Amino acid sequence: MQKCKYCGKEYKLNDNIPEFLPETFKEKIKYIPSCKCHEIQMQKEYEEMEKKLEKERLQNKIKKYKDISVIDRKLLNANFITAEQDKHIRLCQKYAEKFVKIGTAPQGLLLHGSVGTGKTFASACISNYLMENGKTVLVMNLGLYLIKLKKEWDEAESNVLEYVKHCDLLVIDDFGVEKVTEFVLDKAFALIDTRYRAEKPLIITTNLSLKEITDKFGSRISDRLQEMCYPLRVEGQSKRLNRKRDEFLEFIA
Repeated sequence: MQKCKYCGKEYKLNDNIPEFLPETFKEKIKYIPSCKCHEIQMQKEYEEMEKKLEKERLQNKIKKYKDISVIDRKLLNANFITAEQDKHIRLCQKYAEKFVKIGTAPQGLLLHGSVGTGKTFASACISNYLMENGKTVLVMNLGLYLIKLKKEWDEAESNVLEYVKHCDLLVIDDFGVEKVTEFVLDKAFALIDTRYRAEKPLIITTNLSLKEITDKFGSRISDRLQEMCYPLRVEGQSKRLNRKRDEFLEFIA
């Protein structure tokens, strides 16, 4: 007698075989499981397949945002584990961990300070941590975005703003290096305002202080940023310069 391969119970005689079925087929279903192990296993396999498909869909979504992001290749592996534990890095790590735990954040960050102090690196650590934990991140450079708009106009802006609206985190790197024109002000505000209306967090890295952002871009943009982002000054000597010196000393050693 055939037995269930999961619980070992013997199969039972099937009393509901239709008469019109061929004898060969009747013989195959003469005995059926007396337990529900097969049904339970099939349900479990279906749920596991659904989870796998959902994970693949999420990974593809994360990859799509990553592919259209502007990320320095040197920062693709930036992470909190190997980062120097400066004050701003510790705060950024707590921010990223809470973001993943809750699913979002009520505010973003305005990382500001001198050139080379690690603002972009800190934002890359947050971005990579979020992506590793299933969140979509779009990293943009405002200058390159504006160049793209000048070449492709309305269609490019419409496409990018859709991504801006729906990603879990938007990062605008190196904000404020552009020469300000009416075109720049209009497009920069549209970008930030789209994110503001979506009520989703934004991270800005900039060499400018809040006052300098107001002086350069006007209160319309700076007011949005102050409402959306917690200002975090990144201080210290230029890590970029120190890294180059270390690389040279290692080369000649």
